[in-house]
Amino acid sequence: MFEYTRPVHYYETDKMGMVHHSNYIRWMEEARTFYFNDAGLAYSVTESYGIMSPVTDLSATYRSPARYGENFTVRLKVIKYSGTRFRVAYTISNEDGAVLCEAETGHAFVDNSLKPISLKKAIPERHELMMRFMEKESSC
Repeated sequence: MFEYTRPVHYYETDKMGMVHHSNYIRWMEEARTFYFNDAGLAYSVTESYGIMSPVTDLSATYRSPARYGENFTVRLKVIKYSGTRFRVAYTISNEDGAVLCEAETGHAFVDNSLKPISLKKAIPERHELMMRFMEKESSC
């Protein structure tokens, strides 16, 4: 499971000093980008082939608020990959280990006209990398 840690920034909080709920989604995207870069599956490389992977759905359960000055950690893992879609699970915790948010995002591979595309057919070497990555993840 990949971990991404950073402090809560002041601009991410509201008048009550708590992180606005939309920032958790941004944190998931930050962590996911680092996760795929770390795995050798950078979005920029896939996008250079004209293939994008937008978020198709998101579910989040907010458990406790993050506050300015705290550090948080996003733990994430790809939990499903079909060649045309993938799913990522997230747990966001504070430095004391309290769970702040649990979430999942769904993604699809699409071309520039947003038509669904098979990564296996479009970029077989990226598909193979993803398959090896999923095998490695499932053994963790």
